[in-house]
Amino acid sequence: MKRILLVFLLITLILNCGNPNSKTIKLSLILGDNSSWYAGAKKWKDLVEKRSAHKIRIIIYPHAQLASNNQRTELEMVQSGVIDASLESTILLSLIDQRFSVFSLPFLFKNYREAFKKADSAAGDALLEILPENNLIGLAWGVNGFRQLTNSKDKINDLSPLKDLKVRVPAISMYIDIFKEYKADPSSMNFGELFTALSQKTMDAQENPLHVIFSAKLYEVQKHLFIWNYSYDPIILCINKKKWDSLNKEEQTLLNNAAKEAFTFQREMVVKQEKELEKKLEKKGMIISKINDATVQKFRKASDPIYKKYREIITEKIFDLFME
Repeated sequence: MKRILLVFLLITLILNCGNPNSKTIKLSLILGDNSSWYAGAKKWKDLVEKRSAHKIRIIIYPHAQLASNNQRTELEMVQSGVIDASLESTILLSLIDQRFSVFSLPFLFKNYREAFKKADSAAGDALLEILPENNLIGLAWGVNGFRQLTNSKDKINDLSPLKDLKVRVPAISMYIDIFKEYKADPSSMNFGELFTALSQKTMDAQENPLHVIFSAKLYEVQKHLFIWNYSYDPIILCINKKKWDSLNKEEQTLLNNAAKEAFTFQREMVVKQEKELEKKLEKKGMIISKINDATVQKFRKASDPIYKKYREIITEKIFDLFME
């Protein structure tokens, strides 16, 4: 019995880094430790632990290890408090509140600078204010990236090549609606099944940020890459509301300031990496085409029904803030 007690005390000492009064935050993310998501999380961890003199510890779990690599389960576990914090795309958050789908509106932003500015404005704040309704607190905006289109059939530089193209999209209604307006044939499927579907030609195309296209080696089954920045995909550092409320004001301020600094770093990292990823994908054999201003206008016109439909779903208040 004494031996068991000694082992227990030793484990406790290790977990608390020698500080029995330290508070621990378990942070989950769906991507691996080679991702910009992880880099942002690690930056936050380092800043928080240093500035709190290790009174607050952050343990990072990549690949959503605590949720069996399931992003929806991960989000539910943060909402319930089983996991303390996570990095969540607004695409996933729109499954619990459709107002978050505003960021996914097609051709809403021309570039990262515009998107970052909007996230850091009253518009972004209005979305963060929704999170407590879902047992979450949002600390900072990061970025997954602009979503690009790949396919195995032909070069795309206009609307017409999209006709009847079988495209895998995220499992939210807006993306299905967008590609239907572009006359494509969209459907959703588990990302884990996508590579096989593309290699077997049951799917012609898919859309994702460049880092996902590269890390998932989709260049092995997709010949063409269309850089069109059609939909912006941000992430939010979320923490369980009950966990947040258990912290004092000083700790909350420390966590908040460190989060904003860490994910400003993460956003800059993504912008820098994307220029390098284009070259890497080209070296892997992908044929890259880029959208021009005239074609952007064609796609925007084709997207008008999406804006009309989702203004009511997103709510006029949020919609108008993003249109300013």
